[in-house]
Amino acid sequence: MKYKKIWIIAALAIGTIAACTKDITTTLGKDFIPPIDGVNVKDTLIDVFAKTWGEDSASIPITSMNVLGNTVSSVFGHTQATINIQMQPAVDSFSFPVGKDSLTLDSVVLVLSTGGAVYGDSTQPLGFKVYEIDQNAAIGVNNNYPYRTTEQFARAGELTYNDAPVSVIPSMTNDSVKVFGDTTTNQLRLRLKNDFGNKLLKDYTFDHEYKTDSTFLLAFKGFQIVPENKGNALLPIILSGTNTKLAIYYTYINRDGSGKDTTVAYFRPSASSASSNYIQKDRTGTPLEGTLPMGDTTVSDPYLYFEATPGVYSRVKLPDLEKFPASLVYKAELILHGDNDQNDAAGNLLEPPNLFVAAFDSANHRRENLTGDVSPTTLSTGLSYYYATDASSISSLGSYPVKVPDPDQVVDSIYRYQLRITHYVQNVILGKTTNKPLDIYSPGSGDTLYAPSLGQYISIGTSTSSGSLLPLNYPSIGHIRVKGPANSTRKLQLHIVYSPIKE
Repeated sequence: MKYKKIWIIAALAIGTIAACTKDITTTLGKDFIPPIDGVNVKDTLIDVFAKTWGEDSASIPITSMNVLGNTVSSVFGHTQATINIQMQPAVDSFSFPVGKDSLTLDSVVLVLSTGGAVYGDSTQPLGFKVYEIDQNAAIGVNNNYPYRTTEQFARAGELTYNDAPVSVIPSMTNDSVKVFGDTTTNQLRLRLKNDFGNKLLKDYTFDHEYKTDSTFLLAFKGFQIVPENKGNALLPIILSGTNTKLAIYYTYINRDGSGKDTTVAYFRPSASSASSNYIQKDRTGTPLEGTLPMGDTTVSDPYLYFEATPGVYSRVKLPDLEKFPASLVYKAELILHGDNDQNDAAGNLLEPPNLFVAAFDSANHRRENLTGDVSPTTLSTGLSYYYATDASSISSLGSYPVKVPDPDQVVDSIYRYQLRITHYVQNVILGKTTNKPLDIYSPGSGDTLYAPSLGQYISIGTSTSSGSLLPLNYPSIGHIRVKGPANSTRKLQLHIVYSPIKE
């Protein structure tokens, strides 16, 4: 089996702090606060309010990683990820080399680039069917694109060969493929009906359907790839690369009558192509179903749930900060301990997501960057209006889960997050900022938040030297249940290392 690879950042330990609780120093490790003569350094754990709050959707363009497949978890429920994609010929007024009477179809295959990974059980077969997107569906690059993961498009007739789902062993999608004109790896190949191939080969013409991208999309809206309710894995799909295409294999009689040749024509996504990743969640019969909707906002939950978007997130409030004494805060972190449900062996195949924390501004109904705790940086493209959080800032925030021995010795190991919100807590204690609720969530492609220090929205992710932006999570890849404030052991709390200020 193949699992999600996550970045695990080793904690930096320099020096020692005085601890008033043995659990903090032994379990969380030594800290970075150096001993200072005459300074009374303390640490403490304070209670918080937290609930699983709601569900986020995501906006996934054709240039970002999409997912396709079917997963099931007794804790998180059933996930089905569908892809809609448009493809066209590479040139206007496209035509085949000879007239239709000299053309013979061999086969037509929809090819999707898988990215070479499997998230979940790589041994159970997945099943897929392909449909034509309904001609009346409002899908297109000029129609509110890119689309949210909650947006569903109507489909028309089935295109799968023999109307039978294509069965795929996920682990085999990265095997080498050797077919006419194509020797490569990381492909999901879905054969389509010959009737559809013959329509493209013989019915469409260069001066009508093939005249431009627009005329082609008027004749054929696109493909909808739908998973069957089988298997337990998600495949990452790269839609914008050359490995994703429609392959039309055919034989033609040479114009000079010298014989026959076999060849292939490729249609691929272009600048005129739209796509969507429709991801359905069914929580029926799960513990999560009983948590949503949010219910009583005055009582914390014993468990909190997190999923890579689109998925669930939690909201945290820190009421006890209002009465915390004036202090110099060296470190403040929200400590979350994972809770492995041993009855959910299938669901545990997905590793935990990377988390992010932001203040929620209820007046403007937006998430805000924690100034000082996450530092926006310009991408290397030099676009002054476009910002992203860099890798070091994400690491300092504590977004990446770390596997540690289970302190309660129930299982061998658990995942733990230490979300560092030092500057935010310091400013709340000193009355420099409003004590707002905090959203803990798992952002993905296209997620943004408002940066008060910049007066604009910024992207969430890690910037690369090439000027691109890597998302913190890929769609629906990763989920975790953690112990909430109402839990009896290892509950979510705020850990503060501080020195009281003498007034």
